[in-house]
Amino acid sequence: MTNGLTRRQALKILTAGTAAVGVGALATAAPAGARPGPEIRVLSLNTWHGGAKITNGADRIVDLIRSTRASIVLLSEAGDTTAELATRLAAQGLHFEAATSSDTGILSAFPIVETGKLDYMVKAVVTVDDLEIAVYAAHLEYRWYATYLPRGYGGGHPSGEFSEFGWNKLPGGPVTDADTVLRVNAASGRPAVIEAFLADAAAEQQKGRQVLMGGDFNEPSHLDWAADTRDLYDHHGVVVPWQSTRLLEAAGFVDAYRATYPSAVTHPGFTWPSDNPNVAVSDLTWAPDADERDRIDYVFAGPGTRLRLQSAGIVGPRETIVRSERVAETSRDNFVASPTPWPTDHKAVLATYRCLPASGGFGSLGSLGGSVS
Repeated sequence: MTNGLTRRQALKILTAGTAAVGVGALATAAPAGARPGPEIRVLSLNTWHGGAKITNGADRIVDLIRSTRASIVLLSEAGDTTAELATRLAAQGLHFEAATSSDTGILSAFPIVETGKLDYMVKAVVTVDDLEIAVYAAHLEYRWYATYLPRGYGGGHPSGEFSEFGWNKLPGGPVTDADTVLRVNAASGRPAVIEAFLADAAAEQQKGRQVLMGGDFNEPSHLDWAADTRDLYDHHGVVVPWQSTRLLEAAGFVDAYRATYPSAVTHPGFTWPSDNPNVAVSDLTWAPDADERDRIDYVFAGPGTRLRLQSAGIVGPRETIVRSERVAETSRDNFVASPTPWPTDHKAVLATYRCLPASGGFGSLGSLGGSVS
């Protein structure tokens, strides 16, 4: 989500303006006795207007990148702040190359050899030893936020069904028809953006490159709104096969957190809203009388990859916001770090991959699970 100065209005900076999910990743089988390849630590973070909402927010983001030892950082609501972060990191002896659009950004400790832009995304091709990886940072449309409909709130969209209610409570109560929810979600354009990404990613894969993608989707996962969670988190009995993650799953992309922790009951992995003790609760919730928690920030790896997923975790405060109250999560989620002060209204996702050697052929399932050290 984005929570700008005018919460009920579209924020122009959120348009990138420049132009899946399973329990195993197909990976190269490492030859017996082969030396392990380089480690890649991918951090996906919504910066909340580049850290501008928190005092010394940019410094806090730099501290976060340092403390997680991230080597590729996927940034939302970053824009020009991406280059500023690279400069600040360099002043501390950490070299990162940057790629940016008007809203999204990528920081890479590995060399960037190409950059490009898609709608709502920026792309950078990085080299890790002999491996080229096309990396995408995404921040999808925040309006038509259809996950609010089953919670009895409007999705803040300017046209179409329910648009007359803005972000306010729906007088008719929760929308419990999944087809209606999906229709509004499709109107956001998010699934179409993912389809365009998949076409671009396929072209990169044809060049022999691997693919990493992540960011703030403003859309939950279909794996998180399934039968086992239909009566939890104010889902009001609704099972929703959200389109964007289903498209990624169908194309063989693997959701790092849900692959590591398959149960959305024990490990919901909520990334929004996050508590932030330096901000009033009213600035952290858009559905004040609901349980609006969702996992909308992700890291995905493409299929047929030489990137073996080692671990995944959540970075940020264990506290969250439920019905306008600051509460501590009681889940079994893997919080790998909870640095303070926290710079944003989202939690971050950290996924660690190991590069496998080119020899050995494809065919073994990627090693999953474990905790991030």
